[in-house]
Amino acid sequence: MYEYRAWPSEGLPHIEALHHLFGLGVAEIRTDTYLFSPARPNWLIVLHGAAEIEILEKTGEDGLLSVWKVIARSEFPLRRSLVRNLQEAFPAADLSHRILVPGDLISWLDADTEMFTINKRTVQFQREGCVAEISQVEADGRRAETFSLISKRADTVTEALDFLPAPRLENVDYGSWLQGRPWSANALEPVSKAFRPMPVLGAARVA
Repeated sequence: MYEYRAWPSEGLPHIEALHHLFGLGVAEIRTDTYLFSPARPNWLIVLHGAAEIEILEKTGEDGLLSVWKVIARSEFPLRRSLVRNLQEAFPAADLSHRILVPGDLISWLDADTEMFTINKRTVQFQREGCVAEISQVEADGRRAETFSLISKRADTVTEALDFLPAPRLENVDYGSWLQGRPWSANALEPVSKAFRPMPVLGAARVA
């Protein structure tokens, strides 16, 4: 799986250009939890709301793109084979019992695990084998906008990139952003101020 993800600062035209390129999308509001283990530094472990876990392994870079391998996707309760994978990722954690809900996993993690909770407002589009995603995110006291292009084919992503306006932004995946804090993340405004509205038509789903 090939991914390009960027974090444009306010005023850049990339997100508006994606709307024109891909058309209508499906909107979703959810909270995801990202887990990082030093025992598996290339793994991206994501708890999607309270229903599903996804484990991806970053296997390298292909030009501008990140290359990912899907290790597992599963709803809760988790299969025993997936629990064994998690035992390898978190060797100091007590994962001897069945993992029925996300809280079971989080409560057993060792002290070396990094955990980030992200509140997302996301719109997803599909066109000719390419999935585009635009998100407004809050994490660890920061707020930012991000977009991604994902496909099983590298050329499908690069062709979509060719339609986006300059400047070409750095490819920064979620793990790098959460752990490194790129310059384009904006400080959170007071709670009374809302996100800038996303100019999207689509069906909303709340998870």
